[in-house]
Amino acid sequence: MIDKTENTNTIEPTSPLYLHPSDGNGSIMVEKLQGASNYRPWKRSFEIILASKRKLGFVTGAVKRDERDKVKQEALDTCNNMIISWIVPNVSDSIKQSIMYTRHVRKQLYETKQNGRSISEYYIQMSILWEELENMNDLPTITQSSTKTQEFIKVFTRMQEEETLFEIFSGLDES
Repeated sequence: MIDKTENTNTIEPTSPLYLHPSDGNGSIMVEKLQGASNYRPWKRSFEIILASKRKLGFVTGAVKRDERDKVKQEALDTCNNMIISWIVPNVSDSIKQSIMYTRHVRKQLYETKQNGRSISEYYIQMSILWEELENMNDLPTITQSSTKTQEFIKVFTRMQEEETLFEIFSGLDES
């Protein structure tokens, strides 16, 4: 009887870690992700494709790293990279631009300093940037809330407030 826990030099074709030769051709055909308007059908198409290739577990977290088997670790890393190569080209340029703009505004927040201005002038400039970031977020409206939702909102709000305070204090003059 063969011990299934011992290291092997091959990955079985039924394993999610197995890459079929056709997996490397980059031919994942789905509509490009444009944003919230087509996210659900895009996600569903990708789930179907990934499930048909036995790779959905990489995205859901069901496939775990085997710390004892180097061959399986390498196969997992290879599969992760292959899946990323399937997803990235299917994200529209507008989303990529949105990410770059968000990065630009966050960089401005980080670089904004009081530089001898009054606190109110400094705060107004920071507020403009925070508002710009907030306008880019497309958070859903909560119509009903459970205890867990309320807890989440409380923690999320506290985290935002702490981040805001950090951003303010990090740009203040020493005096």
